[in-house]
Amino acid sequence: MAETQRDKRIRALALYASLERALYSLDELLDNQCASYGLSRSQYRVLEHLFLYGAMATGALAGRILFSESTISVVTRNLAKLGLLFRGDDESDGRKAIVHLTDEGKNLAGEILKRAKVLRAKMCVLGKHEQEHLDRLCRKLAQGDAVKFMMEITLEDGVEG
Repeated sequence: MAETQRDKRIRALALYASLERALYSLDELLDNQCASYGLSRSQYRVLEHLFLYGAMATGALAGRILFSESTISVVTRNLAKLGLLFRGDDESDGRKAIVHLTDEGKNLAGEILKRAKVLRAKMCVLGKHEQEHLDRLCRKLAQGDAVKFMMEITLEDGVEG
């Protein structure tokens, strides 16, 4: 028997709920770890990214960690107040701010990453191939065209608009 659009929708919602539960459990671990250092998850993500990839323009950083320009501005300003990073001007484009970790910021980010054992253990429940497959699926999902899909199922259902 062919799968109906209703079945597809139900399966999609069930998958969404599964993804949400998995993300919630990981976020809860990360939030607890961040709180033990007096950081928010947003602050941690900025520190981690700068630690792993080096200094970069705030706009590029915002795009890479999926923050708005206003959010990245507030988070980097607060981290600068804590002495964990500093904002400098881009020599080639004075309109851009480049954020760099201070030595204190590098030390803290390095310590946090070393202590992320529980989070790593949670992710290692999946084997290497499963992790790679999940990564591909998540990228595909993130890049998927939901509007196109909605148009297709609406046409298949014979429903307008």
